[in-house]
Amino acid sequence: MPPLFEGSALYMPTALPGISIGQASQLLQEQDRFIRTFPEVETVFGTIGRSDSATDNAPLDMYDTTIMLKPREKWRPGMTYETSFRKWMRSSSSRVSRTPGLCQ
Repeated sequence: MPPLFEGSALYMPTALPGISIGQASQLLQEQDRFIRTFPEVETVFGTIGRSDSATDNAPLDMYDTTIMLKPREKWRPGMTYETSFRKWMRSSSSRVSRTPGLCQ
């Protein structure tokens, strides 16, 4: 199936097992703030932890971050989804590798 541009991206880093709720929350807020610095990003919504459903048994060390992108007309000149995402991932990987307790 060819890649689809749907105006959003899902980012799912993980933390070290046994992370505290406070630390997980702090890392999530830092991650979301960093992602918002990219001009192509409209909103960021990250979640951590477990829901009350047996169908989604995610522990505190799993992050689900939904990134909603602005319409392409509002992106920087020359930016495409691929270049924007690649640039974001490169910056994010660098930042994540410097954030104690978080890995990609």
